[in-house]
Amino acid sequence: MKNLQILIVMIVMLFFIFTAFTFKAEVTEIPSIPGDKVEIPEDVQSIIDNSCFGCHNVDSKSDDAKEALMLDKLDDLSKAKLVGKLGEISEVVKKNEMPPEKFLTKYPDKALSSDDATKLKSWADNTAEELLK
Repeated sequence: MKNLQILIVMIVMLFFIFTAFTFKAEVTEIPSIPGDKVEIPEDVQSIIDNSCFGCHNVDSKSDDAKEALMLDKLDDLSKAKLVGKLGEISEVVKKNEMPPEKFLTKYPDKALSSDDATKLKSWADNTAEELLK
């Protein structure tokens, strides 16, 4: 009897795990509202150009980087997705995950200084906050 209960619990758990990875909800895309352009100050744009844009753009060779973020397509995102991407930018900068260490071993000049990281994180946080108003 106990073995049967364990088997049933395992089957139920496998069902939930399977459905969690195979279920795709239909999402209606919220169109971008004109005027929701991302404003990037010159000092922040300089940081992005030096340390981020090389991998995070449409023409990049890194599919992983393009899948995570395409900086040249931010204006094409809905407001909700843009806020999410800005949150992701803030989080990876805060955790010092970008640029990745492997990349920095080849290109140490692309590393974010403490000041650059603070500016980039502040810009992402403030822009997301403004979009939520």
